[in-house]
Amino acid sequence: MSGNIYSFSKSFLSQIPKISGTRLYGRWMHRRPAKVLLPFEPDSQVTLKEEKVIDIGSDGFKQTKNDKIDTTESKPLVPVTSQDHFKQLKEKKNIALKKKKFYLSQQKVFDDKGEIIYEKLKENDGRISNLFVKLKSKKERLRAGQMLVEGWRLIVDGLEAKCILKYVIFSRIEDLNNLRPFLPKTGVQFYKIPYKEIELWSDVETSPGIFGIFDIPNADNIKRYSNPIPLQLICDNIRTPGNLGAILRAAVGVGTEKILLTKGCVDLWDPKVIRSASGAHFRQPIHTSVEWEELPDLLDQNTSIFIADNNTNTSETVETENVIGNNIPVLPYYAVDYANLKHVTLIIGGETEGISENSYRLAANRNGLRLNIPLHKGVDSLNTGMAAAVIAFEIKKQFIQAWSKKRLNYSENTKT
Repeated sequence: MSGNIYSFSKSFLSQIPKISGTRLYGRWMHRRPAKVLLPFEPDSQVTLKEEKVIDIGSDGFKQTKNDKIDTTESKPLVPVTSQDHFKQLKEKKNIALKKKKFYLSQQKVFDDKGEIIYEKLKENDGRISNLFVKLKSKKERLRAGQMLVEGWRLIVDGLEAKCILKYVIFSRIEDLNNLRPFLPKTGVQFYKIPYKEIELWSDVETSPGIFGIFDIPNADNIKRYSNPIPLQLICDNIRTPGNLGAILRAAVGVGTEKILLTKGCVDLWDPKVIRSASGAHFRQPIHTSVEWEELPDLLDQNTSIFIADNNTNTSETVETENVIGNNIPVLPYYAVDYANLKHVTLIIGGETEGISENSYRLAANRNGLRLNIPLHKGVDSLNTGMAAAVIAFEIKKQFIQAWSKKRLNYSENTKT
């Protein structure tokens, strides 16, 4: 290729027809430009093709009076839904509302499609505030005979124990799926409220978003999952909700026969006790507000009394006002052969009040013993819940070892 391919020769420019144009920003802008092929060779014969350009004029696409719109192919507009269709939808909606109201009045749990029936309430509904105010008060709680639990796990524990569920207050529909397999067919009312209102009534920093209200279970109607060991606990002046809940939880894990709460203990149905006990209320008989005069009638005739006591003083070592308590012998908790006893009663005292004189007197009349947990130097005592768990599981261990030994001996004797 000769010459500069990016330059135009005079012979080539002479072949381009003169085209009228306008000057814009210092350059000529052609209204009817021709297509130019680059690069090119000056000696070659280049043929240019002029393209047709439609001139729309100064009026552009404005419609004239003579122009008419062709409507021959257009179709008439058909309404999406007719009035009859709207009537059918309205009737179906009214029927569904009537069914829901009827199911709610009958306290049915499931509708025809198997969905849980609930009532959506507005914020600050009076029914919700009345329920919570009543159940937050000890006096009103006992008068109504109802208890409040928080979290779907505790609700499931109560349903599995065949306790009567009356209300479920929730904020997320997904939370009901955890309850579905355990719910009865009737007798439960479901209320859906905003989560921020649930937070106002919750006792924890991050609420699980669901409450359950049960009828307080009767100690005689508690459903057991296995046979208990011959052990029962007496709680003496346990006034801290967390400590009582820990004792109840340990007692369920051990498998005690029953628990007796003397008058002066914290309310068993306090929400904090229920939460710290993790469902223990539904799994074992618990007798509350027991007077010391009534206590002998609730004890086994062959029971042996033991007191969990961190005081190792005796009447021989020191003279104190607690003459009755110091006269009772004290032993390490693992030094007693519990397996040879027919029945065991363990008394647990509160941290603030300690063991009462009534407990010492009961143990002295039944030839009881005080049990001590040896601790590392510098440690004064254990939490009451921990102390109860340590001693109770030692008692259970010895019972199980003795029963296993008897079963082994019996199987060997039958073989011979």
